[in-house]
Amino acid sequence: MGNSEKHLYEFGPFRIDTVERLLLCGSEKIPLTPKAADTLLVLVANSGRVLEKDEIIKSVWPDTFVEEGALARNISTLRKALGDGMEDFRYIETIPKRGYRFVAPVKDLAALPESPKDLPEKLTPSVEETPPRRRTWRAAWIVGAALVSLAVIATFLWRQSHARPVIRSLAVLPLDNPSHDPTQEYFADGMTEEVINSLAKIEALKVISRTSAFTYKGVKNKPLPQIARELNVDAIVEGSVLQSGKRVRITVQVFEGKSEKQLWAQSYEEDLRDVLALQSQVASAIAREIRVQLTPQEKQRLARSRQVDPEAYLAYSYGRYWWNKRTPEELQKGIEYFHNAIAKDPSYAPAYAGLADAYSLLGSIGSDVLPPSEVMPKARNAALQAVKLDDNLAEGHTSLAYVKLSYDWDLAGAERDFKRAIDLNPGYATAHHWYAHYFLATAQPERALAEIRRAQVLDPLSLSINVGLGWCLYHAHRYDEAIQQYRSTLAIDPNFSLAHATLGMALVQKHSYDEALAEFNKALALPGSHSFALANIARTYALSGKPAEARKVLRDLERSARQQYVPAMYVAAVYAALGESDPSIRWIEKAFEERSDYMIYLRTEPSVDGLRSDPRFQDFLKIIASSR
Repeated sequence: MGNSEKHLYEFGPFRIDTVERLLLCGSEKIPLTPKAADTLLVLVANSGRVLEKDEIIKSVWPDTFVEEGALARNISTLRKALGDGMEDFRYIETIPKRGYRFVAPVKDLAALPESPKDLPEKLTPSVEETPPRRRTWRAAWIVGAALVSLAVIATFLWRQSHARPVIRSLAVLPLDNPSHDPTQEYFADGMTEEVINSLAKIEALKVISRTSAFTYKGVKNKPLPQIARELNVDAIVEGSVLQSGKRVRITVQVFEGKSEKQLWAQSYEEDLRDVLALQSQVASAIAREIRVQLTPQEKQRLARSRQVDPEAYLAYSYGRYWWNKRTPEELQKGIEYFHNAIAKDPSYAPAYAGLADAYSLLGSIGSDVLPPSEVMPKARNAALQAVKLDDNLAEGHTSLAYVKLSYDWDLAGAERDFKRAIDLNPGYATAHHWYAHYFLATAQPERALAEIRRAQVLDPLSLSINVGLGWCLYHAHRYDEAIQQYRSTLAIDPNFSLAHATLGMALVQKHSYDEALAEFNKALALPGSHSFALANIARTYALSGKPAEARKVLRDLERSARQQYVPAMYVAAVYAALGESDPSIRWIEKAFEERSDYMIYLRTEPSVDGLRSDPRFQDFLKIIASSR
């Protein structure tokens, strides 16, 4: 930065000149790097005006390509040098998503004097201000006592002004991709998810999960305080990630949610093979800066990392991107990428956990893509391999627990793995979500509600978790609350087929048959399981006194079952509604043979209440409860 004029800027107790670029506090020199001094001069010279990041970068680094991280580091350095408080920025204010503004009053003392003797009086103490060389002991004692008192008061005031806000919860918003290269978008998303997962391992910190955080991807105009309110968090983390050759750089900034004030900013760079260590480093730094108390075990987990093949990591990021979409087609894409990741690095445990999760969803109710007997053994093998490669991977234990619960019906084994996963990563929302289903399987709906609500706190905008809360309320026979919860879910996304279908099921229990049919027909018109919607339409006709209409839909459903996979429990529920227990039991036997995950819900599922007195039905419940 060049400046032909000599100026001396004064703000608070500080002064800086445009020639020597020397920052003074009284007579004390404050060391600054040349670029940090240039940054300060740009801000001071434009006091009161919002400076866009690009504008500052062009002034400080003319004719040079520099990333935002360099600017963020300079701002962090300046704040430390100026003693900017965490509660009240007196000098440099961050304008989220735009730039910075120097907010302190600035006095331009015009041209610099030619020699030190011409400096303004305040820079050098006058003779009158110089303490006498001799004082009586009494005067010295009085002055000393006064100075001690002033020091105590000053320390108190400094601590008050520099008090950090208490941060007990935060959200990591999707990291920006400054390269604008679409292929790096998946990488940036993967980095975001892994930073979230690393922070979620800290029990004392509530970290919003990926699904809810990514709701704000691409959202530029929503103020940070509004996002913080919507997610109910104390702080927001923003940043960017850039991959260049074999290097990766991540820049992060932490903002207080209610005020948008920047609390901290820093950039980190590592070899691409060390990307896992980089994620842990960033998470540890954030935890340290917001002063979260870590247990020795948490410090150890955050410090633990390994190298990974960059192509394997990228393929895994792609896989998780598609897995989070949850449609059958996108789950299949996820499986392809997980296989690619494993081919590149057979020792990369997260890829096996991702593969297990994708296979599990393809064989679960609500998706109904493939018979459980076809895909769940693949899910089990992948989950076992994930845990074998890394016994400290929460995702691996969660994947294995879900297979044990929904396919093996090994309730004790599932509980052990769920507990292990939550111990490893208390903030992993999926572990709490699927653990809630364990409590439904063991006929503990109130404990299921407590667990699913923990998942919802961690991932408040997740459609599957919000439907899961409605499902737990439904199994607890709290139908009015279930209806309200399903409608809240549809307020998030009115095109979520499963929410319409499960809302219809709760309405059926309230005998609101016309409303229920309307919801099932909406589900039928949207992407999702058509057999689930059709079975519920047939069941509703049967319960509302329209057996002919019910049998017509039932025939369509049975014909469909001969051509594609239709969970046998769906047909069993229709026969139960028609009051025909024998065919209903036969279809339950078929569901038992195909190892349907719906079987684990039979102890509390209201749709089969009419069969509970049948000894054959009770035998099924005993077998499932005793399975290991």
